[in-house]
Amino acid sequence: MKIKLPLIACLLIILSACSITKKTPHSAVDVRLNNIVWAVTSFRGKAINSSDFPNGVPTIVFNMQDSKLNGNDGCNSFMGLATYKGSTITVGALASTKMACPDNNIASSFYDILASKNLTWRLDGNEILRLFVNDAEVMALKEKQ
Repeated sequence: MKIKLPLIACLLIILSACSITKKTPHSAVDVRLNNIVWAVTSFRGKAINSSDFPNGVPTIVFNMQDSKLNGNDGCNSFMGLATYKGSTITVGALASTKMACPDNNIASSFYDILASKNLTWRLDGNEILRLFVNDAEVMALKEKQ
């Protein structure tokens, strides 16, 4: 009986430590970025013209709490997993719809950028979200109104 009591106490301490560890990733959520629909305003240094996207300009939503992201490339919707650590975003496999949009000339480059190993972000003045690959700006986004 004496052995069981310390063993139970030890197990309770271990289990409580595990529950604390599970909550740690949520503390890294940046509310300035999280769960906001961000519309692309420039892509690879060129301004986005909304008239070129009859289905709406490309958008991205970063869901940091659930390690996901989703959005639209200007034609097809997409969703997938992502890891957020500081200003680095690591995107996993993405799934997307496959609608035919003949004038969507940025779709493949859009997904190439999201798949980049060195994808980082910076928020300028709580207004413009800038995405970088190897420190070169590849997208600028603004909260969709």
